[in-house]
Amino acid sequence: MNQVVVDALHKQLAEAGKLTFAEFMATALYHPTAGYYNRAEMTIGEGGDFYTSPMVHPIFGACIARQVHQFWVALGKPSPFLVLEMGAGVGQLAVDLLQTVREANQEFWAALTYGIVEQGAQLRERQRERLEARDLLKKVNWYDSLDEVPGAGELVGVVLTNELFDALPVHRLGKSGDGYVEYYVAADGERFVEAEGPLSDPALVELVDEATRAQFADGERFAVCPAAVDVIRAMGNLLLRGFVLTIDYGDLAPDVHFQHKRADGVRGFYYQKLTEPLERPGEQDLTADVDFSLLVRSGESVGLTEVGFTTQMNLLGGNGILQKAHELRNKRFDLMADAEMHRMLTLFLPQSLGDVFKVLIQAKGIQTAGLAERLNALRFKLEE
Repeated sequence: MNQVVVDALHKQLAEAGKLTFAEFMATALYHPTAGYYNRAEMTIGEGGDFYTSPMVHPIFGACIARQVHQFWVALGKPSPFLVLEMGAGVGQLAVDLLQTVREANQEFWAALTYGIVEQGAQLRERQRERLEARDLLKKVNWYDSLDEVPGAGELVGVVLTNELFDALPVHRLGKSGDGYVEYYVAADGERFVEAEGPLSDPALVELVDEATRAQFADGERFAVCPAAVDVIRAMGNLLLRGFVLTIDYGDLAPDVHFQHKRADGVRGFYYQKLTEPLERPGEQDLTADVDFSLLVRSGESVGLTEVGFTTQMNLLGGNGILQKAHELRNKRFDLMADAEMHRMLTLFLPQSLGDVFKVLIQAKGIQTAGLAERLNALRFKLEE
């Protein structure tokens, strides 16, 4: 049991009586010293609670590097060119992207600067260790928040996230007759339990588009993420010209709200097994499916235009993963090559991670007419 987080939650409940799930999730994941992402013993990767695509195979970061290079070219090869990664996990994507650029293109390497937005001290240290081991530490700057990134509104580059938005705190709501209810967290002795009540903010339901709301049946549950609105707008406000590349669980509306058969897309993960979200606060990961339509609508208010929405399979397929797989395939009777190809195809195949993760590309300060047809991630089609 993570007693520090449990005690913090019980203290909040003693003062407030009940917490929104967003408040519960924020404390469970982001308590400054003991939250899931800030604790010293956080378990990410093999044998841990979850792993991310960059940890499966370096080809993921190499493909992202190729797509980011194409963004740079589309913007006219500016220098400096910032790649800003939010929530970099253990730093594997940064390592693989930077190493790929350094080895492949010296002109791009000279122009590129890399920033990581990371508030967790433990994660920062793990990121530094990985980057230092590859002699990449001098290329990277760290920031606690987007507000700390210098040059806001004048930056040219790419804001990149991989599994960030799914970890932002969400409110859990439900349709009830002609109105809506919210599902709070309350205490039942030492246990945390769900408690139904009126909306903490009537505007929460407006985060779901009107057409989707019209389809909700009585008893339908859904999750909304006001924090996602703030984050995508802050990303857009940083850029003068550039792209926002988002890779995450989820889908567009209305599908994202109806694919769980009266569940709401909120999940707990403990040693890679699904768990109840109210169990083990501070010890397990909590995630929620991302409403990419909300990111599109919110981004438009700060000048971000949707260029395209696709899958991880198409992002990787358009940026060279199949060529690498073909090289490995030709190494017959090489068991190590077989194992490596299996890991790569786990990232790509639609029945694996290829369709699970979705990709949104937004742009600002660049002509978007015809742009989708030129971008690798949006041009790829898997041959029948």
